[in-house]
Amino acid sequence: MTNTSPKSKGLIDSKIDVKVKLASLWASLMFLYIYCDFFDMMSPGNIESKINLTTPVGPVTPQLLVIFSLILIVPTLMICLSTLLKPRINKWLNIIVAMVWSSMSFIILVWDIIDQSLPWSAFYDLFQLVEIVVFCIIVRTAWKWPKVEA
Repeated sequence: MTNTSPKSKGLIDSKIDVKVKLASLWASLMFLYIYCDFFDMMSPGNIESKINLTTPVGPVTPQLLVIFSLILIVPTLMICLSTLLKPRINKWLNIIVAMVWSSMSFIILVWDIIDQSLPWSAFYDLFQLVEIVVFCIIVRTAWKWPKVEA
């Protein structure tokens, strides 16, 4: 007599398209940016520095705001570009942008660790570290983009 009862039912692990993976990684990164900036507002003196139009890199100027905007616009656009672009350009754009932006996060993290004058920066360092990990996952995901079998 054979046992015809089904084995324990496992969950199906559906394959996720590389484009969707990359878009979700970029979206996660944007949430990290937003929450880090939100928590940063709770640091002592931060609101006052915003009112006084000062930043860690100097006084607020129209040019500085354009630079800050570009730093945030590019990853934001990567969410939709990751789903819209053709695979070859998509792969290399994800790798290049993630490497450039991760190097910025790395520089900020190292600078923050060296400059111990900011006692409230531990949460900021954590966010920078997680951002670097997400960037590495983006690079790895794009690098390992599946190829068409001939």
